Amino acid sequence: MRPHIEFIHTEAVPAQPWSFGTADAYARMLSCDPDTGAATLIVTLPEGWAAPAGYFSADLEYYIVQGELSINGHRLARHSYTFLPAGVVHGDWQVHAPVTLLWFTHGEAVFIPNTTGMPAARRRLIQALDSSALPWTNTITPGFPPGAMRKTLRIDPDSGAGTWLLGVLPQWREHRVEIHPVAEEAFVLLGEMVTDRGVMTAGCYFWRPPHIPHGPFATETGALMLFRTDGHLDTFYRWPDHPAGPALDSLRR
Repeated sequence: MRPHIEFIHTEAVPAQPWSFGTADAYARMLSCDPDTGAATLIVTLPEGWAAPAGYFSADLEYYIVQGELSINGHRLARHSYTFLPAGVVHGDWQVHAPVTLLWFTHGEAVFIPNTTGMPAARRRLIQALDSSALPWTNTITPGFPPGAMRKTLRIDPDSGAGTWLLGVLPQWREHRVEIHPVAEEAFVLLGEMVTDRGVMTAGCYFWRPPHIPHGPFATETGALMLFRTDGHLDTFYRWPDHPAGPALDSLRR
């Protein structure tokens, strides 16, 4: 299992050369499972970067934080999302202006240049989903505080694992502590979120094992965050020892 990371700013993580595609691409490793090779990275692709068509040896998800990426002649803009099953051919890839991607692998994802793919590949492909065009829906957690809504990007029909966006209004607050029976990770795309561990701003990331208490939460500005879990999200609540809590006391004025 990945180590508990709560929380880091991606700019504090050293950038390393990234071997996929042409030279001069870089990645920052945010978290990694040493047993399976599953990992979360933030990837920077410069103008002119390219890669041929091919497939990966493990399931892959990516989300465009900034810029545009051309895949097989189709442009994927900011806030586009893709789920690419292992063995399914994807590409050609081209970058016409610098791109920043959140890159999630479900195992050790080796790229194999190819135009035919693997015969037994799963076909649950989600290609070029424009999340900005998706309607907001209610959150799925009973009793979740008003002022927050959700955009579901993907739910695995077998495990219940999910990827979604959570948007919260300015001056939103959650006074309780949450506990989940599944691992959870999140990246702040816009705004900020005050937590019991400090203020998460755009570019901050956490990976949290199951059963870790977290909260309260609050935001003065509002926030847009991308979340992932490795199973169905259930939420159990308890009240903190001090209901006002450090998270609420430290709100920016």
